Amino acid sequence: MAESKLKRVTENENQDFTVEPPNKKRKESSDLLKKFKCKYFYIDKSLLIKEFLQNGSKIVCITRPSGFGKTTNLTMLRYFFEMSYENIKENEFQNLQNKKYFENLLISKEKEDDQTYLDKYQGKYPVIYIDFSSAFKIEKTFEATIERFKSFIKKLFRSYKNINLKNLDKYDKEQWENFQSGIFSLYELNESISFLCLSLNKAFNKNIILLIDNYDSPILNTVNTSFYNEFYKFYKEVFLEIFKQDKRHHYLFKTFITGNLKVNEYYFNEINLINNSIIDGKYKEYFNITDSEMKKLISIFKFNNEIFDKYGYYDINELST
Repeated sequence: MAESKLKRVTENENQDFTVEPPNKKRKESSDLLKKFKCKYFYIDKSLLIKEFLQNGSKIVCITRPSGFGKTTNLTMLRYFFEMSYENIKENEFQNLQNKKYFENLLISKEKEDDQTYLDKYQGKYPVIYIDFSSAFKIEKTFEATIERFKSFIKKLFRSYKNINLKNLDKYDKEQWENFQSGIFSLYELNESISFLCLSLNKAFNKNIILLIDNYDSPILNTVNTSFYNEFYKFYKEVFLEIFKQDKRHHYLFKTFITGNLKVNEYYFNEINLINNSIIDGKYKEYFNITDSEMKKLISIFKFNNEIFDKYGYYDINELST
């Protein structure tokens, strides 16, 4: 029943949300929902892309409870920025296959330096996307958990198996092959993600967009284990190594991190990470359903207005403590 009313909800008051779209548009809408990992509808938060690019900080960190659109937004960022890794011509990186998902979103109307954001930024960066909520399983021992983490790193490197490594030197190519084969030490594991960033930077001569979803999931999942402290130390070293090496090699363009718990800024003060939590004003419109969006959803799905009367006050914009 709900699938027949799939729509894209935006802040554009001029858009018609009540007319049933033609079959072609309905298919495009369904494709977008699958791409952005949405079940029934997608609220257009694509202006987050502009906010992310204009933010002066290289590292953006958003913490919210589950259900506030963190994974959907990071998935959107991934498919906006990620380039095609195959059949690349000189200085032609744009991933036109993903462009279609953004041509009718609000970001398509935005411009910078007389260029649209789609022409200037879409599909032009190597992207590393990591969702730590599903990356690997926490086992009963530290050693077994590290083996799981190794398997995750191997799969991560194999997801880039078709890229051209001609710009890497002999040592880096061997190291790359070791990571793809799962043959590496604990010390090398600590540097695995930073090495991936540096390698992609060298391979394409372009800076990296790094997207880390649910950064705190492994930490939360080891809280009640006997090896929590040992794992926390290891995980923190892997995490910080990414940004320590970036200070040396300058391989990152922008980083977006999400999680459930507020980042302990004392431990991460080395990387100039500023946490935007649920009570902070910045980015709140992108990780929340606004009043106008809620009203449009009620109209589209033909809910009774009493629903808005009942839940209208559940608004993150009103939180102050």
